[in-house]
Amino acid sequence: MNDEYKKMQDKIDAGLYLVATPIGNLEDITLRALRILNCVDKIYCEDTRVTKKLLSHYKIEKKLSKYNDYSNQDDRQIILRDILNGLSVAILSDAGTPLISDPGYKLVRMLRDSDISITSIPGPSALTSSVVLSGLPTDKLYFIGFLPNTMSKRKIELEKVKTLNTTVVIFENSKKLSKALGEIKNIYGNIDITIARELTKIFEEVISAKIDEIIKISSENKIRGEIVILFNTSQLNYIIDDDGIEAEIRKLINDLPLKQITNIIHTKYNLPKKRIYDLCLKLKDNNKY
Repeated sequence: MNDEYKKMQDKIDAGLYLVATPIGNLEDITLRALRILNCVDKIYCEDTRVTKKLLSHYKIEKKLSKYNDYSNQDDRQIILRDILNGLSVAILSDAGTPLISDPGYKLVRMLRDSDISITSIPGPSALTSSVVLSGLPTDKLYFIGFLPNTMSKRKIELEKVKTLNTTVVIFENSKKLSKALGEIKNIYGNIDITIARELTKIFEEVISAKIDEIIKISSENKIRGEIVILFNTSQLNYIIDDDGIEAEIRKLINDLPLKQITNIIHTKYNLPKKRIYDLCLKLKDNNKY
């Protein structure tokens, strides 16, 4: 590496740099990320102990400051002031891409409102890694992240996706896994589900099975580590009962021909057309619309 190239490496504009870091395997970091971490004036992270291990591995010596769930507006104002004074600042999460299930979005929103330069340094993400390993459809994704703490809010969140044909992605820790699986089963039944854990690490594992089987595996041999739960909602269509379909038909039957109604509901729920059409006839014959 010649001296001129080294000087180019040392040049970095003032602004915020969102740097993705490994989710497990320390080799999963880009050359660009290492350059930025070497060059920035300040690094903020969720847990200085975690980030220190990464920087030490790559022989990067930087003073670390915390920015996490407990950071407030005053902390964000300090970062803004530093950047306005010409400093370059990097934000890191403990693992993966910043702002994915962490509080960095508040900082980004405030800096954008102040016309501050913000640069994403892309890299690892448990979200994308788990999806591509799952074998589930990837054309539509619904990312829940971590479920809320209260049962009522968790139920609301899980109910939202019932009528969507999408792959659902949920982050969970091992202590709450059994509870989360039980709640998913209560709402959706014994569906096919995928568990991805310890991604990119030595004990990486992806399990796909009926939810009852995964609950059994979890109870017999505790599933440890950082966990991602995935399932596709298209398999839920068969459990929609006739009352639910009739409610949909009633909304349309005064305005549309039965054949068109049948096609609409078939497309939405992927149900047999004969079943839908028979219900349309039933409602029409019994004057229930």
